[in-house]
Amino acid sequence: MLSIVDSSASGWLYTIVAAIILGRVISDYSWTVFYKHRGAQHLFFGSIVVLFAFASMNAGILPGMNFHILGYTAITLMMGWRLAFVASALVEVLLVFSGSIHWHDVGINFLLSAALPILFSYYFFKIVYRRLKHNPFVYILVAGFINAALTQALHAVVLSAWFGWYEAYAWSKIWDDYCRYLPLMMFPEGVVNGMFITGMVVFHPRWLSTFDEDSYFSS
Repeated sequence: MLSIVDSSASGWLYTIVAAIILGRVISDYSWTVFYKHRGAQHLFFGSIVVLFAFASMNAGILPGMNFHILGYTAITLMMGWRLAFVASALVEVLLVFSGSIHWHDVGINFLLSAALPILFSYYFFKIVYRRLKHNPFVYILVAGFINAALTQALHAVVLSAWFGWYEAYAWSKIWDDYCRYLPLMMFPEGVVNGMFITGMVVFHPRWLSTFDEDSYFSS
């Protein structure tokens, strides 16, 4: 198992940064609704199980640089970026206990593989909401499918840059054994997230915190 940071000291520094960010997110979130609605709690903890399963089912040639379904676009559109942050942090802890990552990697792994994709997914949705027509098909195709595919691409590029910067692998090896396979993962990422969002829009639109029924169905 290859460490994602060059030393345990820098690893703990990233963990502290991640903890500060997460603490701010938790303190700013209004937990009253979450505590009152069991449905929201079930979705939250169910999402953790699914995200952990996705992260555990990875494939790749280079240790530390694995492809797997992220699922963060669907989770972000459903719960919002703050709850997605908290859920992803708990997933990172589970990955540590399962032996998938080192303790001193949990901070940087959260920042690169969870926080960044979640924020990208959310702000991409905000751009779609402001610039494009409010239509369920636009929401599913652009905010769901395309958003998820681009999120997977961003994650892979950032991870490649990180390992290349720290000279864990040669740039040519990163390209040959990782980056060139990216299109093969962008499509399934988009499909999985897009199918989930489609099902939610059709059967349970109220479970999507970013989906306004009055706005989308009246257009």
